[in-house]
Amino acid sequence: MPANLQNNMKQIAHIIVFISLLVISGCGNNHSLRQLPHLGHTPYQQDSILVAYAVNPERALVLLDSALVIGNISDYRGQFIRAKIYCKSLTEQRIDSAITICTALLNHDSVRNEPTEQANILDMLIATARAKTDYEAYLRWATQKAELCQQQGEETERWRTEADIGLIMTTLGQEDEGLAKLDEAISHLDAPGSIDRMDAFVVACKRKINALSSLKRYNEVIPLGQRILDRLDHYEQHAKDYAEDSYRLSWSDNPSDRDRYLDFSRAQAWGFMATAYSHSLTPDPSPRGEGSNYQKAREYLALFDQSGYGKTFAARRFIAPTQMALGMYDEALATYDEVERRMAADTLNEDYAIILRSRAIAAREKKHYAEAYYYQTRNAELSKVLSDSLMKGKAHDYAARYHAQEQQLQIQEKESEAQRSHIISVAIAVIALLAIAFAVYFFHQKRIVTEKNRALVRMINEQAEEPLTPLAHREEPQEGLFYTIDTAIRTERLYANVSLQRQDICDRFGISRHALNDLLTEYAGGLSFPQYVNNIRLEEALRMLRYESSKTLTTIANEVGFTPANLREQFKRKYGMTPADYRQNQ
Repeated sequence: MPANLQNNMKQIAHIIVFISLLVISGCGNNHSLRQLPHLGHTPYQQDSILVAYAVNPERALVLLDSALVIGNISDYRGQFIRAKIYCKSLTEQRIDSAITICTALLNHDSVRNEPTEQANILDMLIATARAKTDYEAYLRWATQKAELCQQQGEETERWRTEADIGLIMTTLGQEDEGLAKLDEAISHLDAPGSIDRMDAFVVACKRKINALSSLKRYNEVIPLGQRILDRLDHYEQHAKDYAEDSYRLSWSDNPSDRDRYLDFSRAQAWGFMATAYSHSLTPDPSPRGEGSNYQKAREYLALFDQSGYGKTFAARRFIAPTQMALGMYDEALATYDEVERRMAADTLNEDYAIILRSRAIAAREKKHYAEAYYYQTRNAELSKVLSDSLMKGKAHDYAARYHAQEQQLQIQEKESEAQRSHIISVAIAVIALLAIAFAVYFFHQKRIVTEKNRALVRMINEQAEEPLTPLAHREEPQEGLFYTIDTAIRTERLYANVSLQRQDICDRFGISRHALNDLLTEYAGGLSFPQYVNNIRLEEALRMLRYESSKTLTTIANEVGFTPANLREQFKRKYGMTPADYRQNQ
């Protein structure tokens, strides 16, 4: 496509978007057109879109689509922001869309090697699971994020997420374990010095407040709310002491973000405290003087209403039950009117059922019984529809899961069967190769051992050809006492006596043990008496093995004064091979 044609098409797209935005803005208000910013300015940038969606999600989506057309935002970032907007929606369809987008984004090339992006997407999945009260998914995504943070050494973010896990555990009935985990997270984060840690501390406190509220332990909520306010006050008074180390929070480029953050966090703390005080009232909230729980609840409610966050859609939904608990029925009904306007036709949900029930309560308290009956009837009808829809949805979901699981099992079974067949074939081939290799190795080693044994036998036989007399006599033959003793032991087969002792020889030849030791030292190479006798036995055993093949090894052992095991051990120690190997290689 020619470059000038591309430029023309881009200009046309800019004009179309500009006109569309003029029409949308004109339909929504009567502001002058000069208030609309030019293309490319902040309304078409990521930050402005994310600011807009907190007040007007539909306008934020329009701005997002415009930014994508203009090219100010990449497709990936556009999907990310769309999921962020959808996950705040009350519409179940949009929340499901957010889950689908986030699940796909986790496999995106821009995310796989970016732990920060993974953490951001897991945050949105955690938010959607919380909105759908899907505790299984909530726990799964929170655990995955905590593990990711621990791997990356992000301890602050890890403990922020551990607080989510503590809330889930409490919700699932593990109250002691859940609250203990929440306390552990708060303890790790309870130290000034970092904006990120401060925000994580605030989040952990809010998670514990949610857990305590679900357990109706409202008296414990109040000090936690005050801890949030104290930490925010400390930050505001000592802002320079807090390092900007967070990928979530940084006021460097836009200091007004800091004011919005403080407004949002304080407003939530005020709302929590107003709710806690309202639930601490007696059934008859007549004591309404200064310092009473009723008065404190009203004071914190007023602070909440005056905040910027208090005017948002999420805030109005959050605070309406507190207004009801304080008996502020007109204010609560006005809040519900505002919420209904923003909900438009999206009334097939639990939030609208709560509104109908609250309207019935307010009408009854104001003695408008017909109106109360009307709203109560509508609430009952809607509750039945929601219950039926929920049961059908669950049944459909279970059926879909069952069929998907069944198909998956069939696929896995076929894959496993093919894999088993392949493994068996490979195993048979490997075993056959190993068997061949082992056989070759075995016969090769056997031949080597046989050759070594034969060489050893030849060497033993050569040594055995020498006279079987002590070394001293072979070198210096002489008559003497030692030769007489040696001859007697050999010729009279004294060595065959297993129990032959040194003293037996001393007694026979009338010499002392010391004298016998001296003879052995002089003429037997310093051998001890047992060693000397064993040498004679081994020499005789060697002779029998060479020339008396009819005798068994047991017979030979017995005839020379050994047990079979002792003969084997002594023979191998002296000649380097067993008697059986010697005889076999003769």
